[in-house]
Amino acid sequence: MFTIAILSVAGLLSIFSCEKDDQNNNGRKPYAWVVGEADSTGYGMILFSPDGGITWMRQGQGNSFLSGVYLAGVWAVDEYNVWVIGNGNTILRSTDGGTVWSRIDVPGGDPESNLASISLSGKQNIWISGSRGKIYHSNDDGSTWQVFTFDYCSECLFQGIHAVNSQIVYAAGGIQNRGLIVRTLNGGQNWDTIAPPDHYNQHGNWIGVKATDAEHVVVYGGKSRYTFTTDGGQTWTNDSIPGTGGIDGADINCLSMLDDQTWWGAFDFDGIFLTENSGSGWIKQPSTGPAGMFLVGIDVFDRQNAIITGMSSVSINGKILYTTDGGNTWELSLTSRAWLNKVSFIKY
Repeated sequence: MFTIAILSVAGLLSIFSCEKDDQNNNGRKPYAWVVGEADSTGYGMILFSPDGGITWMRQGQGNSFLSGVYLAGVWAVDEYNVWVIGNGNTILRSTDGGTVWSRIDVPGGDPESNLASISLSGKQNIWISGSRGKIYHSNDDGSTWQVFTFDYCSECLFQGIHAVNSQIVYAAGGIQNRGLIVRTLNGGQNWDTIAPPDHYNQHGNWIGVKATDAEHVVVYGGKSRYTFTTDGGQTWTNDSIPGTGGIDGADINCLSMLDDQTWWGAFDFDGIFLTENSGSGWIKQPSTGPAGMFLVGIDVFDRQNAIITGMSSVSINGKILYTTDGGNTWELSLTSRAWLNKVSFIKY
């Protein structure tokens, strides 16, 4: 679903990781942000929750930088610093918790690139990926930037990016229904490509990539397929999840990893799946709210608390779900008439 939906937005390529204030989470506040497309007001959606996804308020409405912008990704560093990306090479940031949003320009950036994914290692090491084979990097909180391009993939869409640490970064995507995984082990000085066994890249574009540490990395995509490593990329294991829906299986649109064993995923067809044994077995959890949506974003606070975002082409176009009991029950907190994409809880 994910790639199809992107291609349908005005003919452009546009894309779509809960905290409770307790000792188990270092006192972090339950703040979360969700982003989405422009609604009837004409402004891209930025929504803020102060309570783990139960209630939401709009931010940035009326800001000229959000006019007509399709917002695809968000990364909340802490309660003050939040990054948002979208089409038309849009990079926005707030340093006051979302009251004021400013546009960040990347020197040498591609004004036609639709930015798809953002990941930070620490508070100042920023990685952004998107269409036209572009990857942006700043190691000084956005003051200066590097732009990485790939001769063999000038038209690739890097739909997902994940910074494991300041040196190890993975990006995943593809072109013409063929997957591509690239990796740097030295902060972008050199990049290599990852070829999973059995030509697994040939089965469709990848949607995203997540990791808990340098050893444990998961790349996921269409038809419930994923490939993972437990040894830092020396070897890869291919797998897929049965019973997710559709003829060939539902796309894995977003994955959040609590640890190397526990992964929580948002899928097409309202699919919510959890594994607590690194993919050996998956548990389907009950969704709620308007049915038949593509669930495209998930972020978790801990084993009990998480938020999911969804989108649909019917009259109700977006929804937000939250759980406080590990996904045994999910509650509907918001619906919208605009697509809702990624969600992020504050990381620090």
